[in-house]
This record gives sequence, structure tokens and C-alpha cells, in this order.
Amino acid sequence: MTEERDVCGKTGAPAFALFDSGMGGLSVLRHFLDLFPEEDFLYLGDMARFPYGSKSRETICRFAVEDASLLLRFRPRTLVVACFTVSSQSLDILVDRFPGTRVVGMVEAGARAALAATRSGHVGVLGTEGTIRSGAYPTVLGRLGGREARVFGISCPLFAPMVEEGWIDGEIPERVAREYLAPFIEGRAPEVDTIILGCTHYPPLLPMLRRILPGITFVDPGYELAHSELLRPEPGRGQGKGQVSFLVTDGRERFMRVGQHLLGRSVEHVRETSVPSVDFSFV
Repeated sequence: MTEERDVCGKTGAPAFALFDSGMGGLSVLRHFLDLFPEEDFLYLGDMARFPYGSKSRETICRFAVEDASLLLRFRPRTLVVACFTVSSQSLDILVDRFPGTRVVGMVEAGARAALAATRSGHVGVLGTEGTIRSGAYPTVLGRLGGREARVFGISCPLFAPMVEEGWIDGEIPERVAREYLAPFIEGRAPEVDTIILGCTHYPPLLPMLRRILPGITFVDPGYELAHSELLRPEPGRGQGKGQVSFLVTDGRERFMRVGQHLLGRSVEHVRETSVPSVDFSFV
């Protein structure tokens, strides 16, 4: 329990524990902090194994179980999978493996918001290779919206490293974005009127994306999850001290330096740790 005491101090169990393959999930944490400023939070960034998006599903699931196992040592009331790759490929495994903890992911909240926003029923998704390959959004949108929902997914592998380098606007980021968005710009997906940002790194790119596609409604699932019914009733509202603590598996200084742009505030109380190896059989 030494690490638990060192990280959480006197605040006890956090209301929310979030994890991501790196620092992208800080954009999700930002919305939670805005909505629940009096709660305590713990965030894990698995910087040593970033990125998850190009890895096999078996590896992603094992990493997810290991990340969750570490965070559950701190007894959070809600575990937030602030990673689209994990949410799209491993959420069901985490829910089954940890039945005593409320586990929520990114996909459904964004899908519901997109269905509410679209007029045509045609929705675009920008995401990592793993998220697009998983087919999670077509599955969820089809389940929620029936046969009327049509999905156009585009993998954008350069977006995440661009954001981590602070390249969120200017000539080079815009050229990259226009290349990825070409189907929408050139009319190859003419009925898409709503696009889901299917990676936690992408929200800082929103001003540029909106400028390139001014007629499109963009959905930030991190915002939608923080405000969704999945978190009602609000867990232990008012019982915390507003403390935010961070764990990283590598790159502590980079996490603090770059992470502030995603979080919108300084990133402090960061501790390096290692994730436990767990007995996990992929089926």
C-alpha cells in the first residue's frame, strides 16, 4: 500500500481513475475536471508502451487489463478507459474481469451524440488504425441507430504525434489534415454531416478541422462521456478535495511539458511507476 499512500496522500480513494496509452486521455480528464472540480482523480499514462493503436488486439487487451489492475489498487469508484483503442477492443473484457467496479469507455457516448447531431444518418469517424480496424463505431452506431446509420472511417496515424509535438495548426498540420480529410473535401463522402473524433489526441485539432470543414459537426466523445448518463448518479459528489494525481510508465518530464496543452493547465504530482504483469488469456 506504500505507492497508494504516496500517490493519493490523505484523500483516500479517488472518485475517478482514468488511463490511456499516453497523454491523449488528458483531453478527457479536462472535461471531467470541469464538470467535477471537487472530486479526486488519478490518471495513468502508459508512455512506455505508447502507441496502442497499431498493436494486435491480443496485446491491446493484455495492456488494458494490466493498466486497469494497477489503477484498481487505488480503489476508484469509476474506472474511465480514456483510450479509444482500448474502448473499442477491450472494454467488454475489462467489464467482465472487474465486475465490482463501474467501467466506462469512449465509444458509446460519442456514438449517441453523433446520432443526435446527424441529419443524414451518415457519420464519419477519425481514429487510430486499431479503432478503425475494430469496427466498433459501425457496430455501436448500427445498434443505436438501426439500419439508418452509415459510417465512413478514416485512420489518421499522424494526428497523435503531431499533437504531442504541439503541431496543431500551421502549414504542415493543415496539409496532413487535408490529406486525411480528402474524402470529405472532395465529395467522396457527400452525405457525411457529422464526424466523431475517435482518438483522445484529436480535440486540440478542432479549430483547424472546423476551418477545413466548416459545414461539418464534430463530436468530442470525451466531453460527451463526462456529461453522459453513464455517470449518473454522480459518484460520491462532493466527497473529494479536488486533487489530481498522475502516474506514467516512462517520460515523466515530457508528459508534464506536453500534457499541459491537452489538459489546459499545468500537470503536477506526476510519479513514474510500472504496470503489473497479470495472468491474462486472450480468447
